[in-house]
Amino acid sequence: MIKLKDILLERKVLSVFDFDDTLAKTDSWVYVKKPDGTEQQLDPGEFAVYNPKKGEEFDFRDFDRTLRNPKIIKKNVNLLKKQLNKAGRKVTILTARRLGAPINQFFKTLGINPYVVALGSADPQKKADWIEDNIKKGYDTIYFMDDSKKNVKAVSNLKKKYPNVTLKTQLIS
Repeated sequence: MIKLKDILLERKVLSVFDFDDTLAKTDSWVYVKKPDGTEQQLDPGEFAVYNPKKGEEFDFRDFDRTLRNPKIIKKNVNLLKKQLNKAGRKVTILTARRLGAPINQFFKTLGINPYVVALGSADPQKKADWIEDNIKKGYDTIYFMDDSKKNVKAVSNLKKKYPNVTLKTQLIS
């Protein structure tokens, strides 16, 4: 028999994982075009801490294709699998990539099928906005894992705005 107090205490839980350098490492590069015409390559971890200089442009072409040489980060993928097996929990891969299909294809090879949201933007505020949209949909317990300090900070800033939401962020190094 369902009791009213159980319904009132029920929580909507959302677990959110970044993809690149959180769940897997790939041979994908961010290309930095300098004002003098030269080009620099950054891996996702380097890009996560890179401070752009005036006049630089970014090219994310490697992130719009099939994943090259993906290697799982085992402890984080195991955590993802555990979260996927918990009843009543929404589990999402939230990536700055423009396309989710290559990530879906990769996870199918692992025998799992998480929900993938491709934001198409490396702006940390976009991840925070997506989390905030889910808070507005009623999620009151949110776990967020990312390798970027900028992304973790942007999401952590929501704690002040939503003090009644349990928001736990984890920087993956």
